[in-house]
Amino acid sequence: MKRNATIMVLGVAAILLIAIIFFQDRQEIGSQPGMIAENFSLPMHNQDAGELNDYSGDVIILNMWASWCEPCRDEMPDLMRLQADYEAEGLTILTVNMQKLERTLTDAPRFIEELEINLPVFFDEDGVVYERYNIIGMPTTYIISRDGTIEHLIRGEVHYEGLETLIEPLL
Repeated sequence: MKRNATIMVLGVAAILLIAIIFFQDRQEIGSQPGMIAENFSLPMHNQDAGELNDYSGDVIILNMWASWCEPCRDEMPDLMRLQADYEAEGLTILTVNMQKLERTLTDAPRFIEELEINLPVFFDEDGVVYERYNIIGMPTTYIISRDGTIEHLIRGEVHYEGLETLIEPLL
């Protein structure tokens, strides 16, 4: 009888230990630093559709912008230059146009053409990413590590040197 009780207590303890280890290592999915970046699937410029998880395994800079946003316009050349300089090391810069916030549906494509943007551009037509990522201003930039964890959230204009400092430890 004592032996059965001992085996049962050890069994319960083992199950609890496994459960603690399993649930402790799980990260929450969301839009804040320390969380796993929530996947999304959206139409894209120059291709039908894509999703964030298509780029997993890379360090990702995820930049949210609108064509009427001057800081968005000002930072785009730095983003393109950073992509060119660090692509071979596993950096991918993705951009999401907040299509729902544009004045007309032709504003974003005109912006892309005018600035000769050569980065992947997602179109958030229905505001799905806007809501899930709690965008409160433009531009908003996320730096995501190779395992999908959001490392940094930057509200406002970004620059080459500042981003370079943040991504180098992740590459």
